[in-house]
Amino acid sequence: MNNTVLNHPYTPAALRDINDKITAQLADISTADFSEINRLIKERDTLIRAHLSQVHGGAKEAFANHELDVNNKLRDLAQNLRDSTKDEVTRIVRGKAAIKKYK
Repeated sequence: MNNTVLNHPYTPAALRDINDKITAQLADISTADFSEINRLIKERDTLIRAHLSQVHGGAKEAFANHELDVNNKLRDLAQNLRDSTKDEVTRIVRGKAAIKKYK
């Protein structure tokens, strides 16, 4: 996650703080607190919705377009984490089955 940037020129300070916390959590997946990440993502969504209701015109469109890119990055990251976790669980289950065969 260390090369994923969640902030952009239109990111308000409060959202920047949340994005930084998410990035810090994802810096080392082996120690990540996924319940905290989930909480931060929900807080991020609430903040984005509130910010969108406060800005208008070109600034609103620019912010929304940048946030769409960030959201897609987060979605792709979540899908990759899910896939890698699924692969790991599959290997564990197969390993257990192989051990049972040799007992």
